[in-house]
Amino acid sequence: MPTICAVETQTPNAPDLVLDLLQAGDRSLSGRALCRAGALLGHRETTMRVALTRLLAARKIRRESRGSYLLHHPGATLLGELKAWSREASDEVAWQGDWVAVHDAGVPRSDKTSWRRHHLALSLRGFAPLAAGLRIRPCNRAGGLRAERQRLADLGLSKQARVFLLSGLDERDAKVAAGLWPTKALADGYRHLSQALAQHRRLLPRLPEEQALRETLLLGRTAMGRLARDPMLPAEMMAPRQRDKLVMEVRRYDEAGHALWSRWMEGA
Repeated sequence: MPTICAVETQTPNAPDLVLDLLQAGDRSLSGRALCRAGALLGHRETTMRVALTRLLAARKIRRESRGSYLLHHPGATLLGELKAWSREASDEVAWQGDWVAVHDAGVPRSDKTSWRRHHLALSLRGFAPLAAGLRIRPCNRAGGLRAERQRLADLGLSKQARVFLLSGLDERDAKVAAGLWPTKALADGYRHLSQALAQHRRLLPRLPEEQALRETLLLGRTAMGRLARDPMLPAEMMAPRQRDKLVMEVRRYDEAGHALWSRWMEGA
C-alpha cells in the first residue's frame, strides 16, 4: 500500500480505475488514454484492455465511438456515490431521535456476491449493528425512511431484508445505539486526512508530473472513499466540524487533481 503524506492508500484494480477516470472526466475517454493512465498505476496495457472488455460485457461502460468509452450508468462508482453523498449532506434534516433499521437475519449467505453487495450497501449508508441481524442509523437524511429504503435498494441491499423506522428505544438501548459509531476516531481520522490533503496540494507544483498524477489519484481516491462511507451522524451524536473541514479540503484537492489529469489526458 503506497503511503502519501502519512496516509495509507490502495492502488485500484484496472476495472475500478477505468470507472473512476470516466466518472471524474464526465466525458468519453479513448482506450489509449485509459491504458496510458493504467501504466501510471502499474497496470499493463493487456490488463486494461481486458478490463474494458469485461466492463462492456457487464454494461458498466459503453462505446461512444470507435475506441472511446463512456460510463453506462453515471453515479455507479465511488466518485458517483460521493457526489450523491455531497448532495445529501447539504439536505441533512434535523434528527427527531428515530432510527432507520434493517433486519437481515433472513438474508441467505449462500450467494457470496449478493451478500457482499448487501453489506456494502449498509456500509455506504452508515449502518451499524445494534443486535444480531439488526442494523440501524439515525433517520436524519433528506426524504426519511422512503428515500433511505430506495437508496439501499439501488446500492444492492438484499430484497429479503426488511427496512423500517425504529423509535421508542428505552434509555439503555438508546445509549447503546448512540455509541455504535467511533465518533472520536472518525473526527481524528478526518483531521489527519484534511492535513495530509492540504500538505500534498502544496507539494504538487514541485513533484515530477507522473508522480503528481499517480499520488493525486491515490490520495484523492482514499479521501473520497472515507467521505462516501461517512455515516453522516447528527450533531447530537458527533460535531460536524472535522467532517465539514474534510469536505472543503477534498473539493480543493479534487480541483487541483482534476486540472492536472485533464491537461495530461489531453496529450494522450
